[in-house]
Amino acid sequence: MEMKLDDVVLNVIHRSDKRIKKISLSLENKDEIIIKTPLKFKANQIRDIVMQHKDWILKAINRVPVKNKFDFICGGEIPFIGEKYPLELIPDDSVVGVKVVFKNEIFYFYHNPNLPQESEYEMFVDALKKFYKKVAVKYIDPIFDEMCFLTKLHPENITYRYAKRQWGSCSYKNDISINYMLLQFPLNAIRYVVLHELCHIEEKNHSARFYNLVSLYMSDYKQEEEKLKQKNF
Repeated sequence: MEMKLDDVVLNVIHRSDKRIKKISLSLENKDEIIIKTPLKFKANQIRDIVMQHKDWILKAINRVPVKNKFDFICGGEIPFIGEKYPLELIPDDSVVGVKVVFKNEIFYFYHNPNLPQESEYEMFVDALKKFYKKVAVKYIDPIFDEMCFLTKLHPENITYRYAKRQWGSCSYKNDISINYMLLQFPLNAIRYVVLHELCHIEEKNHSARFYNLVSLYMSDYKQEEEKLKQKNF
């Protein structure tokens, strides 16, 4: 249904499910709001919920990118190891910027309520990147152990860093770097990237011999490549 808040017309989408325990609101883009509720909520109740949160919605609209693939508005979800977990925003004056804690399958974003609005979104993204980087060793190092044992290929060094255009790299000295943003994908997609870079120890280009080597250890690697194109951010 459509609702008008001041001069803004919103398409309100109501989703209810017996698994939903509490009401949440999230903005998919600048003119669409999704309200999730437990069962048995009626249309007039949905309108009341929107009006109760009118000020927050109008303020939040200005924070949503035009093409919003990833959002930190209350009610959103965080991709982590192939799953999506709910997030909770917690104002905290003692925090400088934004701090992320993952606990009991919930991402808690502790944030200073006085963050500058023009850079708020980027600060939330940076905080999540820091979390991914911090836990990369815990989740990806065991995959290296597994794939090194399988292939008998061993890198000189392993590092984790952010990269805009590649998930991993292998130098001529066999130093492997992995983009810690891989943690938004399922484990098998991460395995593929690790395997891909390990195979570069043997073959330094993307020749037929290289992909024959990859397919020797992961015959369905193309499926994992497709998953990697569906990044959240």
